[in-house]
Amino acid sequence: MQSKIYDVIIVGSGMAGLTAAAYLAKDKHKVLIIEKDEAFGGLLGAFEVKSHWVDKGARGIIDSGIITPMLKQLGMNINFTENPIKMTFKDASMDFLSVESLDDYKQVLKASFPNEFSAIDIIMRDIKAIMTHMDVLYGIENPLFLPKPYDMEYLSKTLLPWMFKFMVHMRKAMRYMEPVDEYLQKITKDQALVDMISQHFFAKTPTFFALSYFTLYLQYRYPLGSTQKIIDTFVEYIQHKGGELLNRCEVIAIDADAKQVKTKDGDVYTYKQLLWAADTNRFYHCLDIEAIKQKRLQIELSAKKNFFASMKGADSIITVYMFTDLDPQTFMAKNGPHAFYTPKLDGISSVPLESIKKNGQFTKDKQTLFDYIKANLSVNTLEISIPSLRDVNLSPKGKSALIVSTLFDYTLCEHLIACGYYDEFKKLASTEMVRILDEGLWNGLSEHIEMTIVSTPKTIFDRTYATQGSVTGWSFENHPFPVEYKFLSVSKSVHTPIKSIKQAGQFTFNPAGVPVAVLTGKLAADAVHKDLLKENKHDK
Repeated sequence: MQSKIYDVIIVGSGMAGLTAAAYLAKDKHKVLIIEKDEAFGGLLGAFEVKSHWVDKGARGIIDSGIITPMLKQLGMNINFTENPIKMTFKDASMDFLSVESLDDYKQVLKASFPNEFSAIDIIMRDIKAIMTHMDVLYGIENPLFLPKPYDMEYLSKTLLPWMFKFMVHMRKAMRYMEPVDEYLQKITKDQALVDMISQHFFAKTPTFFALSYFTLYLQYRYPLGSTQKIIDTFVEYIQHKGGELLNRCEVIAIDADAKQVKTKDGDVYTYKQLLWAADTNRFYHCLDIEAIKQKRLQIELSAKKNFFASMKGADSIITVYMFTDLDPQTFMAKNGPHAFYTPKLDGISSVPLESIKKNGQFTKDKQTLFDYIKANLSVNTLEISIPSLRDVNLSPKGKSALIVSTLFDYTLCEHLIACGYYDEFKKLASTEMVRILDEGLWNGLSEHIEMTIVSTPKTIFDRTYATQGSVTGWSFENHPFPVEYKFLSVSKSVHTPIKSIKQAGQFTFNPAGVPVAVLTGKLAADAVHKDLLKENKHDK
């Protein structure tokens, strides 16, 4: 049995793991990333299909005062281009180009729901208030990614005034913590209007986080060369700094007392510090709790294992990649590079998941299940991304690829697999999404599609082991909420009950996303670095 020793082993190569590895390698620590998938990047990155480059996860990058200073601090050069967002409700659409675009959004809602003018005015008032709070939150580059020590001018003129405003506005923002659908239902009795706003977001997303997206839509950027450019840049940086990366290598056991991890191939790696940048339930699955000598710690970890196992992951996603023989400009007017399209105004509540259950169990009748899926897709909101409209080099000349995604229930996907309907389900999803776009946006689209690829919640789980195929960590439906969610407590989120093990990533802090992955990755790296310095000093 082989054994290698590292200062820090990082499990998971998503943005949290890559960020932590970059900073720790920069600080000259001996770093190893272990990744079970064949590709690095987790849910971020892109893959090539017949000379098309299409994104696996995030369709655009939100800066949040984190991405730009982080890249600058690490000396990485990634060129970003504009990524304007279009929103369409059936036949009415608008573009998010500036704060003034909110007036266009209001008019689109009023045109779609002419009996709800008063309610829409109230909703827009609150959106603008939340945007004001968000402007303060992201009003400066995150100090964590700036050189230290801070000079007095920065402290007195920038950081301290911002911290005062931040405290004031965060207190006000916390008034909007109830689920967005429940907040909207207090303003309007029109459930379809509630759905038109809330179904863009994960179930029970707090109002503040949901409506703040109208600020974030203006921050979207797209890396030239696809999101894979980010992953490749990090991998090259880590290797250049002496870090090591292993792919197709799955950790199956952690001995916390011996400070060792064991892989599926039988290799053993020893660490001084372990950083878990992957699914939390998978961590407890791998951790040998019974081998821990401290009984009190053993009891605490067992309780946490059971607690997290009872928690629900956030919504998952189904994606259909459509490869066409059409020039990208064909899609510019009605979609642009990045859009959210809701084909009907009925709302997702008109197709409740409970309608295909009896006594809490899904029906096994294939026709009933497939009819539900068709109905769900016809009223759900589709996110449509066209990479070659940001970078013409991402598709062959005269051709383009569409990435079409929507939220989809993981447990239903599991049920379809158990019933033996999985392959037919994927074919149905592809056919229906093409039909919806053919009838709603681009008549005749189906005749120009050369091939499709379907990614389901099961695809996400198989690649990442993310609980219930989640793409943003824990569901807001959990009570109590399983991890930190207060911005002022984010630094606490990277610690585990075991001093030599830290954590980072989407299952560490919510709301999750690329900026939070980067933020927790940096905080975890700082905590690891601090402990390694103490340990090295003690050894000397």
